[in-house]
Amino acid sequence: MSLFSRGMLVQLLIGKSVAEALLVTAVAAGFYLTTTNPNLRGWLDQADTETVSGWAVDDGNAANRVDVQLFIDDRFIEQRSANDFRPDVHQAKRAEDDWHGFVFKTPALPPGEHEARVYALYRGASATRRTLQIIGKPLHFRINAAPGQ
Repeated sequence: MSLFSRGMLVQLLIGKSVAEALLVTAVAAGFYLTTTNPNLRGWLDQADTETVSGWAVDDGNAANRVDVQLFIDDRFIEQRSANDFRPDVHQAKRAEDDWHGFVFKTPALPPGEHEARVYALYRGASATRRTLQIIGKPLHFRINAAPGQ
C-alpha cells in the first residue's frame, strides 16, 4: 500500500469517527429534549418526621400545576399536584401566582436516617411516555426511636 493511500485511509477513518460522534450527539440531544422539560424549576425546602415540602413551577407554562412525586429511601410514597399556597415563590418572581407549593405528610418510618427526594413528573408529546426530573436536592432527616424502644 502506498504512503498516499495510507494517508487517505487514515483521513477517511478520522472523518468517519467524527461523523459517528456527531450522529450520537444529535441522537442524545434529541432524546434529552423530548424526554425532559428544561422549564421545570423547584426546590425541596424541608423533610422531617412530619412533612416533606417545597415548590415546583413550569416556566414554559406558568398556569400549569406541576405533578410531583415523593420518594423516601428510593421508595415511591405519593403523587400530588404542586398547587398549595406559596406566596414566597411568587414574591421571588419564580411564578406568576401564589399556588405552586407542595406538602406531603411523612409516612410512618422505622427509626434511623432517611432520604427524601421529590421529582416533577413530565409528560412529553406521547401520552404514554413519562419522565421524572428531580426537584432541588435530596434532604436527609432522622427518625428517633420512640421512648422505651
